[in-house]
Amino acid sequence: MTHNPEFQRQLWLNWRPAQLGWSLLLTALLLATPMVLVQPGDRLHALLVAALIGMWIAAAGLGSVLAGRGLNEEAHQHTWDWQRLSALTPWQMAWGKLLGAPLAAWLYMLWCALAVLATSAGQPGGLAWGVHAVLQAVLWGLALQAWSMHSVLMGWGPKEQPARRIRFVLVPLLFVMVLPGPILGRLTEQLGREEGRPVLWWSVPLHGRGAIYLFGAIALGLGLLALWRLLCTRLDVRTLPWAWPLGLCVAGLAFGGMHLDAMQLQGPGPASFFAWTTGLALAGTAYVCLHGMDEGLRSWRQVQWCVLQGRWRGALEALPLWPVSWLLAVLACALWLLWPAGGQPLVPGAAQLAALATAQLLRDAALATGFSLLAGRIKSPLAAFAVTWLLVNIVLPLLAFGLAGADAAVLAQPLAAGLTKPVTSGMWLSLAVQVGLALAWLAHVFRQRVLGFAREQHTAVR
Repeated sequence: MTHNPEFQRQLWLNWRPAQLGWSLLLTALLLATPMVLVQPGDRLHALLVAALIGMWIAAAGLGSVLAGRGLNEEAHQHTWDWQRLSALTPWQMAWGKLLGAPLAAWLYMLWCALAVLATSAGQPGGLAWGVHAVLQAVLWGLALQAWSMHSVLMGWGPKEQPARRIRFVLVPLLFVMVLPGPILGRLTEQLGREEGRPVLWWSVPLHGRGAIYLFGAIALGLGLLALWRLLCTRLDVRTLPWAWPLGLCVAGLAFGGMHLDAMQLQGPGPASFFAWTTGLALAGTAYVCLHGMDEGLRSWRQVQWCVLQGRWRGALEALPLWPVSWLLAVLACALWLLWPAGGQPLVPGAAQLAALATAQLLRDAALATGFSLLAGRIKSPLAAFAVTWLLVNIVLPLLAFGLAGADAAVLAQPLAAGLTKPVTSGMWLSLAVQVGLALAWLAHVFRQRVLGFAREQHTAVR
């Protein structure tokens, strides 16, 4: 790490010898405050609790803010073009900023961690407990810092300018905060102790520490993978879109292995993995489709240009991510339908409903892509798509219900009807017509805005 140019640059920017003294003094004052407010016999316990809270605040809170700020400073100071021209790889950039930008937070965490180890060493088995507490804070702190950097990059607009797109910044962080899912309550109950009812993950018993380490490692791995993929895009490093479906499959594996008997969901097994992967792939498809609308026209034109040149790898590298995750959803849903379930699902016919949602998402993604290709002709493709989505999914079904009754509403909005009644062939037929119309309109726009432009450029080059 000392040979990482980005890490050395962050040390030069953020490290001052005086920080050791100032951080130690401030940490000592903060830890001493609760000690003077309690009885003398409770001071050691108050110091331990304050040090634990300070350690997590420094690693997860302050560290995430500083990590994200390190990237925003690149945008405000207009130095990202120099990073793009440098020989830094995305991995070097990720680890250099991840460990160097939040240096002040790691200093505060160091002093709090020493206080945790010192106060827990005097108790039977306390030193091992303190070591685990420190390691867990480091692991989850790194995970949240990686996702914070990813969220900042997602919020950048064209030409690396912060666009303040809060809707795209908060989603990855919310994903990490709910990663343990329904077992979060049990994790907090077992934090730091090994007795009690274990958490089962793929039928492997995990007590508090094991579960926290497992999901922390998954959160960190997914965060680094997502950060690397986005840094490749921002640094103009072309790569095949393998990281996105791999991350979705790993997340599906993490969720699919949990026993959720309290929610009456099917137990762990291949069907559970396929179900979670389908749901995550559908959510991911909607997310990246909306996020990529600003650059949809440029991406598809680049794909078509690479195809005309016979550069198939380049076409795959330039391909937007939503077709990749949608195809993953189709594959996972098909395997879910074919694989026998091992339990009773929460929603009867959930696999058929997921298949219906997959088809309807294709319709909506086609509409979103069509509006993104009209960039330059309409003022806001995202606003135009939002209005169209509301009309197709809410207004027209309500009009059909008011004019012709429930049967017409079912044909207008098959997915919503599938939540209350079994999926029928009429729903599939109606949705197939809607998907066909959306794809036909997309093909028309694609021929005008992409194919025509590519032919003109190809002719000009010749």
